[in-house]
Amino acid sequence: MGATGHLGSRLVPQLLARDHQVAVLVRDGTQATLFPTNVMVHVGDAKDPRAVRKALTGNDVVYFLVHSLDRPDFAEADREAAAVLATAAEKAEVRQIVYVGGPRPDSPAPSAHLASRAEVGDVLAAGRVPALVLQASMAIGNGSTSFELLRSSVRLTPWVAVPSWMNNTSWPVADTDVVHFLVAAADLAEPVDGVFDVRGPEQLSYLELVQRCARVLRLPVRLPVPAPVWSHKLAAWAAGLVTPVAAGVAESLFESLDHDLPSDGRPVTDVLPAPPGGMTSVDNAIRAATTPEADKTGGEVFTEERTVLTDASPEDVWRTVNALGGKDGWHTIPLVWTVRGAIDHLLGGIGLYRGRAPEVGEGDVVDFWTVVHRDDEAKRLVLRADMKMPGHTVLDMRVDREGGRTRYRQKITFTADGFLGQLYWVAQKPLHDVVFATMARGIVRKASTA
Repeated sequence: MGATGHLGSRLVPQLLARDHQVAVLVRDGTQATLFPTNVMVHVGDAKDPRAVRKALTGNDVVYFLVHSLDRPDFAEADREAAAVLATAAEKAEVRQIVYVGGPRPDSPAPSAHLASRAEVGDVLAAGRVPALVLQASMAIGNGSTSFELLRSSVRLTPWVAVPSWMNNTSWPVADTDVVHFLVAAADLAEPVDGVFDVRGPEQLSYLELVQRCARVLRLPVRLPVPAPVWSHKLAAWAAGLVTPVAAGVAESLFESLDHDLPSDGRPVTDVLPAPPGGMTSVDNAIRAATTPEADKTGGEVFTEERTVLTDASPEDVWRTVNALGGKDGWHTIPLVWTVRGAIDHLLGGIGLYRGRAPEVGEGDVVDFWTVVHRDDEAKRLVLRADMKMPGHTVLDMRVDREGGRTRYRQKITFTADGFLGQLYWVAQKPLHDVVFATMARGIVRKASTA
């Protein structure tokens, strides 16, 4: 149920790919054309007991992905649909119910949206059929209402209103990871009854999420503007004008930002396997949900390489390299990157975004760089600069041994974009050499004091 929604439309093809037989319940018969011919399509209302029971007959697992946020009585509608499902699942001898809801804030008065999500989970859990209730914060993916609201706002305005609730935090998760767990639930050896958290790898405030989205989209840092009277209704009205999300839906979502959304319950990995390679980073989730820009290529290539030997262990040097950016900085001349970032911002670039995930991998952002490659075994990290410049810059850092000492190698490769790019390289070369030489020495000095 909910097969035409954001998660459901991604779940169905994944189940089919694993040779599961799939049946769906849709309200409108014309929606049958959305599914392959090997999907059994039932037409009916999710609140109609007969239609629901007919759709469930012969099925082992039922997914409840219904969400009526686009109607004013969404809480009542979803509660009724959940009660119908719980009863029908028992009569149809379904062995497992799977539901995706939201986190439960530690608040005596949660928003209507979050309260409804929790209530639906409780209704399903109270039934006799085991219910696997998954609690997830914002699902980052193309078509997710919450993410569309975020992405559209970031793209359309160079500033961001910052009422107090923008500092509340959550654990956003890639929609591909949520779908992974939904698919895995179909293969459970035994039914599972309980509530589990589907948590992304990083806790971010909503303001940090706005800036992270802008950074991945290669947009300048959004200018924070204090907004003590920026109510949810006003924010929703503005969103309704400039985003594809209806004002009524946006208001319900904004109201949920009044709470920190914790993820301190039982992790879903207690009962379901984690995605291959682990949970998707926030940066890569945002990137996968947007159209990537093509990288600049071609032109004359300039390189500059330096090596520093140290008595610090390779592990300490590698740890320092992996912590570059964000609060740890770049161990170079103070304020030099701040000035460069300010210039880039004035030119319409990303500016000096000071932020990064605790652990970064390929595709993640580190301030004004993007991770191109990371190899922990070979101790190599490759970053691509994303500031505006007439060319393409790559920073390649490696750590290995030379004799009985540790060698840190740092290589800059600049691919010039025509004659202007060549002039740029020559003009900035003197300062460039000082900045990156200082950085190389600063990295090994930091590692030596670790």
